[in-house]
Amino acid sequence: MFKKILLTTLCVTSSTHAFVSVEPPVIGDKEGWDGEISLGGAYNSGNTDSSAVNFGLKAEYHETDWMLYSLSSYTYGEANGEKNKNQGIFHLRYIHHIKNTSYDYEIFGQSEFNEFQDIEVRNLAGANIRRNITDFFDRCYVGLGLFYSHMEPDVVSDLNPVYDRVKLNTYLSFTKKVNEHFSVTYLGFYQPNVEDFSDYRIDQILQLDTLLGKNLSLGLDFSHKYNATPYHQVEKTDISSMISLKYKLK
Repeated sequence: MFKKILLTTLCVTSSTHAFVSVEPPVIGDKEGWDGEISLGGAYNSGNTDSSAVNFGLKAEYHETDWMLYSLSSYTYGEANGEKNKNQGIFHLRYIHHIKNTSYDYEIFGQSEFNEFQDIEVRNLAGANIRRNITDFFDRCYVGLGLFYSHMEPDVVSDLNPVYDRVKLNTYLSFTKKVNEHFSVTYLGFYQPNVEDFSDYRIDQILQLDTLLGKNLSLGLDFSHKYNATPYHQVEKTDISSMISLKYKLK
């Protein structure tokens, strides 16, 4: 039954992304460098022959009161012999604990591209305040902040202009361990334009991880993305899933 569910999930979703674990990073949880590599793929045959390969990398550096956190991902796919996925992202975040409180401040930057959403480049830079919530989840943070976004299409036109925006950034991030081998992680963002709240993005990732060994886990990841103002002839909603193997480097 579980195998059928996994195969069905891969067949019905529209695109595939590579995800490393998005478990909320905790300052002082470890020492020095830590990391994770994720490899994934999908293959469908029949009316549509499609395949996709994925690579993800996470790196962290921990000190007592602060940490550096980075994520990178690349996805390439083809359908009926023609390219239908080509996208990548790099994210870097500095997190510093505010002493004697439940709060941290964050400074982050991000760069990404997505050929099939007509995004040549999208660069972000911003800052957040996040609060630790410990009532139910093993790790849980809510965050609030602002960021500047610069986005360019492949070809600039009246329908596809360059966008420079300031956006509000709100997010919820949590992990719940069901038992010593299985955990559920969620990361969700709501990002409206501060000048026009009808212009917003919603990004959500749900991860189900099963521990296979000391450093190896199997992940089933679901992603939902909604952009209220995409470029011309690009769908507003993007739903995807993938199965991946994730290996911790330390």
